[in-house]
Amino acid sequence: TEVSDPGYSQNKTGCPSGFRCRFSDAARAAYTSNTTSSLGKIAKTTGANNGSLTISGNFSITAEGTASVGQVVGKVGRTTGWTTGKVTNRCINVQLIDSDIVQLCQNIVSARVGSGDSGGPVFRGTSNVTLLGVLWGGNERGTQFVYSPMSGVERELGALTTF
Repeated sequence: TEVSDPGYSQNKTGCPSGFRCRFSDAARAAYTSNTTSSLGKIAKTTGANNGSLTISGNFSITAEGTASVGQVVGKVGRTTGWTTGKVTNRCINVQLIDSDIVQLCQNIVSARVGSGDSGGPVFRGTSNVTLLGVLWGGNERGTQFVYSPMSGVERELGALTTF
């Protein structure tokens, strides 16, 4: 059940005139008692960039962090599984096409993505990983994705327990 999903506002620091902004495209949810979950774990598919959606284990989140341009990061998505690529842009404002919405201080990664991958975790590492943020969009060719860094997520939702 969704319990927190901050609204967009023109009053955010850095929001361009005429737009509504946020620092993340993230919401907080509460699991029901009969929902299976594992705090600090990310489902892991059989390999990076191989198109597999078969879960073969998990990644253990050991920290939260940031990424730098040129660094290789990964994500796991419902549509394209585990993909990796390099961060190409860091802390840029991204306008949603045909809207008055701007996501402030977002990161872009050159890696495979597909419709349905939104909400997937973005991380650094291949076993014990550092959680970097939450994926929310991609380009039409499916070759780049954009994610909200954890700093923006926690700025809007408050401190989170992730591991």
